[in-house]
Amino acid sequence: MHTVTTGPMHPWNLSADSKGSIHDDDTANDLGFRAGTVAGDIHLEQFGGILVEAFGPAWFEKGSLSLYFLTPTAHREPVEAFLDLPSAPPLTAVQVAARMATPGGVPVAEGTASVGTVNEASALSSRDRRAVDPASLRMLRGAHPGRALDAQVRRPWRENQLRRIANGSMTAPLPWYSDESPWGGPVCSPLTMCQLLVAGVTGSIERECGEFVGMYGAIEVRHVNGPLFLDTEYEITGEVLAVSESPKTEVLWYRTQARETGSSTVAAEVTMMTRLLKDSSPLYR
Repeated sequence: MHTVTTGPMHPWNLSADSKGSIHDDDTANDLGFRAGTVAGDIHLEQFGGILVEAFGPAWFEKGSLSLYFLTPTAHREPVEAFLDLPSAPPLTAVQVAARMATPGGVPVAEGTASVGTVNEASALSSRDRRAVDPASLRMLRGAHPGRALDAQVRRPWRENQLRRIANGSMTAPLPWYSDESPWGGPVCSPLTMCQLLVAGVTGSIERECGEFVGMYGAIEVRHVNGPLFLDTEYEITGEVLAVSESPKTEVLWYRTQARETGSSTVAAEVTMMTRLLKDSSPLYR
């Protein structure tokens, strides 16, 4: 077994000023968290360098990263990302274990990473979603499996990605995120990729839920025919996969796909699990 790691890095809580969200200290404290949380998609970005180390540039063409989040972290708390490889890199057509932990060994996330065509199901694909009848829920009653999400047409957040590189808030920047890449222009980092495929797509469902605070519970980013380019316009579509619940949350599972505008070819997709905190909803008070 060969393990590659980033070593301790200090992810920023980029949404600390978003009042009323789980990233805001006061709101997080009210809901029983010790501080505003670092969003899960920010943790994805820390894997960028070791994914290329393990799989080469091919990860941006047909690679995935699938993580289930276990322990929230706060602003600039150190975490380490790991890939457990069967042999020395670079590897092709393989899936491996991916994980994140604090330097003290507290697990932050667990899952898989892959490149190429593999037979194994990813960490999120193989997870029991414990689906329930939407009618049994209070917030997600209308989020039935198969429901189409709100379609979007847009470009990636180029200036946001470049600003995070410039101000040092990106944990693992690659030259390809701002300059020429093996495919031509600059490509999306895992965080930018997630933002592109997720922002706004559940707006209609969220309005039906009423007041609530949500947090990411699991994310899988997958390049199907990648990479995603900063300077390209994409059409984003998606659907609900399942709804479930735990004692403290209602849970929404969904998948989105990105296609270059006018193309029928899927460039990338994201599978997301979002938790809606029951204690934050008037429907549970």
